Amino acid sequence: MNNLDQKIQAALRQQGASAELLDEPNLAEEVFTAFRGRNRVISTIMFVVNILIVVAAVWSAVKFYGAESTQLQLQWGALAMLLIMAASFLKVWFWLEMHTNRVLRELKRVELLLVTRRDGEK
Repeated sequence: MNNLDQKIQAALRQQGASAELLDEPNLAEEVFTAFRGRNRVISTIMFVVNILIVVAAVWSAVKFYGAESTQLQLQWGALAMLLIMAASFLKVWFWLEMHTNRVLRELKRVELLLVTRRDGEK
């Protein structure tokens, strides 16, 4: 946490902001927040699809090691690699969703700070 973050948190504590905005959520809370936002349906679908892709990648990797010929090994290996790449892309998308939620939470903190300071000046 840098100096600006500490100043914002101190100002919010002085103004009596809610504990929800003051506390930093841990990783598990951030993951669950991704399933509560406006994109909860898409996040849920992508999470299920990601699990299915990982299962298919493991299945194709097992088939790769059990293949009799080099041609079959290349086919199963290529499929396993494509599926692993697809799962990686979906995981990156999910982490970007979590990052978006984190940025929105910080913007709400700044908005609250600005509103409380403006009300304090009146």
